[in-house]
Amino acid sequence: MRSRHLRNSSLVALLVAAAPLVAQGVSTQLGGRVLDAKGQAVPGATVVIRNTETGLTRTLQTSEEGRYMATLLPVGPYQVTVTKAGFQTAANIKVNLNLGDAAPLTVRLAVETGAVVEVMATAPQVDAERASAAAIVSPDNLTNLPVFNRNFTNLATLTPQVVVDSSRGNLAIAGQRGVNTSINIDGGDNNEPFFGGAIGAAEGKTPFTISIEAIREYQVITDGASAEFGRMGGGYVNAITKNGTNELSGSVFYYTRPRIWVESGPTLLQPSGSTTANPVGNFQQEQFGFSVGGPLVKDKLFYFVAYDAQRRKDPINQVWGPANAPSVLNPANAADAVLLAKGGNYSSKADSDTLFARFDWNITTDQALQFRINHSKFKGDVGAGAQAAYENLSSDEITTDTYVLQWNWVINGNWMNEARLSYAKDDMPRNPYASLPEVVIGSGSNTVGYYGAYPFDRTYNTKRTQIQENISYVTPTIQVKGGIDYNSVDVAEFFAGNWRGVYNFTSLANFRAGNWSYYRQNFGLSGPVQSAGQFSATEKQLAAFIQADLRVSDTLKVGLGVRWDKQENPNYPILDMSNRLATSMPLTAKIPTDSQISPRASFTWTPAIDQGKTVLRGSLGRYVSTTPAVFLYQVFAANGRRTGSKDFQPSEAATYGIPIGAAFNPANPFWFSSTPSAFTPFNIWTFSPSFKNPYTDRANVGIERSFKDLVLGFSATYAKSNQLERTEDLNLGTPTANASGRLIYPSTVSASGAYTPVRPNPNYGTMGYYLSDATGIYHAYTASLKYHKEGSAFDAQLYYTYAINKDSDSNERNYSGISIQDQGKLGSQWGYADTDRREVLTGYFSYLDKDITGILTSLSVRYQTGTPYTLTYSADVNGDGNSSNDRYFDNGRDTGRNTQRAGSVLSFDLGLRREFLLTRRVKMTLSTDVFNLLNRQDTYLSTGVSYPTGVTPATVDANYAKNLTLKQNWLGSARQIQVGARFAF
Repeated sequence: MRSRHLRNSSLVALLVAAAPLVAQGVSTQLGGRVLDAKGQAVPGATVVIRNTETGLTRTLQTSEEGRYMATLLPVGPYQVTVTKAGFQTAANIKVNLNLGDAAPLTVRLAVETGAVVEVMATAPQVDAERASAAAIVSPDNLTNLPVFNRNFTNLATLTPQVVVDSSRGNLAIAGQRGVNTSINIDGGDNNEPFFGGAIGAAEGKTPFTISIEAIREYQVITDGASAEFGRMGGGYVNAITKNGTNELSGSVFYYTRPRIWVESGPTLLQPSGSTTANPVGNFQQEQFGFSVGGPLVKDKLFYFVAYDAQRRKDPINQVWGPANAPSVLNPANAADAVLLAKGGNYSSKADSDTLFARFDWNITTDQALQFRINHSKFKGDVGAGAQAAYENLSSDEITTDTYVLQWNWVINGNWMNEARLSYAKDDMPRNPYASLPEVVIGSGSNTVGYYGAYPFDRTYNTKRTQIQENISYVTPTIQVKGGIDYNSVDVAEFFAGNWRGVYNFTSLANFRAGNWSYYRQNFGLSGPVQSAGQFSATEKQLAAFIQADLRVSDTLKVGLGVRWDKQENPNYPILDMSNRLATSMPLTAKIPTDSQISPRASFTWTPAIDQGKTVLRGSLGRYVSTTPAVFLYQVFAANGRRTGSKDFQPSEAATYGIPIGAAFNPANPFWFSSTPSAFTPFNIWTFSPSFKNPYTDRANVGIERSFKDLVLGFSATYAKSNQLERTEDLNLGTPTANASGRLIYPSTVSASGAYTPVRPNPNYGTMGYYLSDATGIYHAYTASLKYHKEGSAFDAQLYYTYAINKDSDSNERNYSGISIQDQGKLGSQWGYADTDRREVLTGYFSYLDKDITGILTSLSVRYQTGTPYTLTYSADVNGDGNSSNDRYFDNGRDTGRNTQRAGSVLSFDLGLRREFLLTRRVKMTLSTDVFNLLNRQDTYLSTGVSYPTGVTPATVDANYAKNLTLKQNWLGSARQIQVGARFAF
């Protein structure tokens, strides 16, 4: 019998990585046409699609137009067989479906001659179906590229328009705030509903919450997501996990970073002109674990298990004063002696353990069940830093457990059903290492250091229950999908920050003299602060959607969808601040419930004249984000009835018996062990009655063109964000401009020239108000280059993005501070966003030397221009009671918000891998990864605003030339080398 393999021929339309309606979730689809030798449709042909890993089989009949479509297919390798009486059988058509594939596969059948035709398909160079702007992180990428800390989302920063926000360490996608990014795993919501960001990630401290060994692949979607996906500002990560197969397989691995191969930090320039080195210390890190998967019942029941662990110690070279200008301390001085006794180098730990298990059951050919669990436990420290004493740290223990149960049911040839039940639990207890008040000396570039108790201890627990039900109607030309998404989020927390008290000193000299600028403490107003601040509530997130994708012709496809999102907040009463001068704010308001509609449209066009080498795609849509529940906690607790935070001013020290001056004891600072009687004013918080969740309107258009194995692309994105959260203090008087044009709020001025605000409502301090009136505009232009050739030793992918990102407030989730630089000039707050990165170049190259060394070499590149920042003073210079938001004025000119730039960041990560075949089924891979190959840690000069002798907050604007000092900063981490071994079978 003759057989032949047809590759890149007219018999096979190339497989493409598409992302239409049903292909953006956790499954894929395979469709196309069956034609005869003359190009005429072959109706009634039998198409058998079989997963070669698990034996899952789907059988279809072609329509009158010769079309077929199979949906809800798990990712993986497939064999397709096409039969029809009177025609040759097309057998062994091999395709590999990746996440998001829509795989149009067209087969031409010849007249029966008794032969069986074997056809082998290869992947296409352009996605002729995909309307979304998406980048795939493939299984090969996860295995072959250097991955810092083995966190699978680290590779997302190699895709376009993805940066790490400088505030919370979250992924910020397509110009949006990091808390407005969504991460889905196996279709389940993997986001932290209280703080924002990934569940259990703890703002970047946790190295990973799910093992990279358990991740099969993932997408990063920046634009054009179907209406099925929401609760994000326009970008999300969509990952799927590994499953067991009919073949037993697994791995055992160990990775370490030897201390002798970790470089020192950069040399810093001191104001005197001398230099100071920044050594690394006794750095230690190990990561190890295993994975195993296989069949429990062949073709029916499978399992996959993975364990991953990290043991890490980070050295902290503690110093009092800026690293480039350490403070000179005198042990004979009582205050200095306290600092010397509490200082010293130490190590901060970050240990993590994760356990993953997944089970898959092919109940019938039309029904499949998947169940997975993931357990993660992190033990580490929070608060560590070069200027923090060890006692200023707190233990951080984070335990997360997630469960996902999914049932797929192919009802018939046109109707499919997906049901998913997810449950996630997150526990975050935190216990400070000290019990005395925190002492803060200096701020910003003039920080001397911290000692005493870390001020933000907590007991915390969230539980999220998610129920999703989707039903699809599918034909080869139209696909309609609708569904509902119900989330119930239970939150229980005590998080009364500063309940042990915090002293703030503006300088080392004031600390030595005992002259604090303010003392802040949080009190229980209806009992002990721990019980008064105990929060327990339920929030509901509801959604419904419908999406239709229509193939208008063989070259044009359009998609239309609409989504409804509702955040149903708890119904407990909150403060009504409509009368700002009321003696007592009534508890008669409610947290607004938000409900919004999101329409979306997309298209994909492949010009017939170009024979499928060019694809033009575009999308237009609205994307609604959620509001983290931490804001709900603040208005529950800080309402003047439960807890109250007060900033005691030096003028109030005698009234309340707070030691100041020579009476202040730096070794044992005073704090209130119980609530003082009749203390006012204190800080309170509430929501604006018109508060809404943020939304982003996005438009994207892009083009890709293949040149054999090289694909070039270009895309443009425009996004306008509305209803972004920001905070305002309602309890400020009408400001007047000083001689320099700075707005000065009604205040009293002490003999030392320090301001104390005069509050219009003397019964309260800060009257914090959550608004949703900030806006942002983002536009980006991305050029891409991809080279991939089947069997080639060389592979490459490169993205260059030029973007401008501006907003009127970049607040990630500042729930208890006022981040507006000057709320008396809200119009002047417009500026570059914190996540603005003007130019970003990312990508990778890999090469396998098959002939000589057998080494696979890969090189990842990440370059971005500098982060914007604002020059601010370290004390309150405008009388608004805020010592961290007053911009520097240069000869009567406001320098503006985010007008300064840090240095650019460039890093290369080198990976070297060599495989050794130990037996027929067991191979060992030795690896060396060099992170930040060139040890490029950019240093850049900035101006730190200080107070020379004779200059006070009240006179600072009249002394421009006296308060600039050159300060050298550094960016990036030192070069680290990781070696490892991985056995796979």
